[in-house]
Amino acid sequence: MSEKGWKVLSVLFLIWAIAATALWINEINQQIKIVKSKQGITVNIGFKCKNGTIFWHNDTKVIKGNTLLDVTKIAANVNYTTYPSGSFVNSINGIENKKPYYWMWWYWAGRSGWILGPVAADKYVVSKGETLLWYYENTNSYPPSKP
Repeated sequence: MSEKGWKVLSVLFLIWAIAATALWINEINQQIKIVKSKQGITVNIGFKCKNGTIFWHNDTKVIKGNTLLDVTKIAANVNYTTYPSGSFVNSINGIENKKPYYWMWWYWAGRSGWILGPVAADKYVVSKGETLLWYYENTNSYPPSKP
């Protein structure tokens, strides 16, 4: 590659690095505002993998009015597709939906136990102290088995 090509590539890399850093700093500042704000709430969110391991993010601080998808994006790396009816989660932390296994979400309802999420994750507004679980499960039968 020519010297000019390297210079152009270096400038593009520098621009990308500055933009990525600015986005990261913005996200950190948003989280700090949540912690200091009276509008912040905490929720518990977990991710249950195919092998049964659950990764919990307890007392996750979020803004009152956030959806489950917002909370999921704070706690994990999420890939999703948005449709008019709602967002469909394609993968969480690199674990992709692969028939018959899909990411399904559940909420804890006390004595009733785990309840399957009734709407898309971007349509469900989380509540203070709520416990939510993404479960990577076999969906060959419906309703799927509880976590």
